[in-house]
Amino acid sequence: MESDLPKGRALAVGLVDLQRERFDPLRGVRGAALVLTPLVIGYALGLVEAGVLVTLGALNLLFIEAPAPSGTRWHVLAVGSVTNAAAFAAGTLLGRAPFQVEAPMVGVAIFVAFLFTRWPEWENASFIGAVMFVFSVGIPVTTFAGETLRPLAILVGGLWALLGVSLYRYGSSTGTRAEAPSPTEPGARTGTKWATVGPHAAVVGVTVAIGLLVGTQLGLPRDYWIMLTIIVALRIDLATTIAYSAARILGTVAGASVAFVVTDATQDPWILFPILGVATALCLATRGVNYTLYSIWVTLTVIVLLNLAYSGGPTLAVTRVIDTILGGSIAFLAAFALWATTYRRPGNRSAVA
Repeated sequence: MESDLPKGRALAVGLVDLQRERFDPLRGVRGAALVLTPLVIGYALGLVEAGVLVTLGALNLLFIEAPAPSGTRWHVLAVGSVTNAAAFAAGTLLGRAPFQVEAPMVGVAIFVAFLFTRWPEWENASFIGAVMFVFSVGIPVTTFAGETLRPLAILVGGLWALLGVSLYRYGSSTGTRAEAPSPTEPGARTGTKWATVGPHAAVVGVTVAIGLLVGTQLGLPRDYWIMLTIIVALRIDLATTIAYSAARILGTVAGASVAFVVTDATQDPWILFPILGVATALCLATRGVNYTLYSIWVTLTVIVLLNLAYSGGPTLAVTRVIDTILGGSIAFLAAFALWATTYRRPGNRSAVA
């Protein structure tokens, strides 16, 4: 979903560097129209939460799709649409468990999801599956949702987006070529060594469980944002973790500030719809351009979208900032502890310096 910051970039570069060639306004507009159509239909039919969840499923499938020109194979998107719904179903069920059971089970689930990041072809799908899981653990269950209908809405959204992507690729020569990755691109048969992926997955799983415990003990209403930030920010090396955490926090503060003003001024859906459309288009168009910039638009998109189904007004924006700062801080502490442990091992100082 959000793994577009190049590894090993210095903190300052990761925050301000713009890869302008990756700006894709056409993809943004096309994607926004695709994912927001179910929302409009849901409102027209009086099924507000259904429309929001279908939109969420569609949006997250587009996050699995790699930005052009690399593309993402069709079977990866198809599997992703199903795993997103399955992850959402599992998180919904687990969200009803006592936190003493919930926290370790969340850690185990994230550990398993991150094992699949070994293969570059499945990395985005694994990230999004993990995000959908922790999101559903904390999102409120209302009369529509239940344990069955919420995942079904996510699946419908994923399939809807898959249909849209497939039709676009069918009618576009560029999209058709993207189905077949070049021989130089990493595929499913190559990837990171298990010796690297396994420990990292374990660290992320444990840290996410700690984040859930912290959010639960503090009584935060949207503790899944803590877990989501950890998933996004905690990387194998300390420098990249710092860059992700800082970019995520700065972008979230900026995006949430805009969302605060907007949702405090109005809760009229017909005013929020155009704002959501612009935010979603810019979110998809700037993906890969700069992570701070992307975080601004994805924050605004998510807060406005959730306001349409679960209300909360500007409180959602404030909570998002608090949870993101907590999650980023926890991710940094975990990465620093891991770096300090590695650094102190004999013979490792020159490798990490």
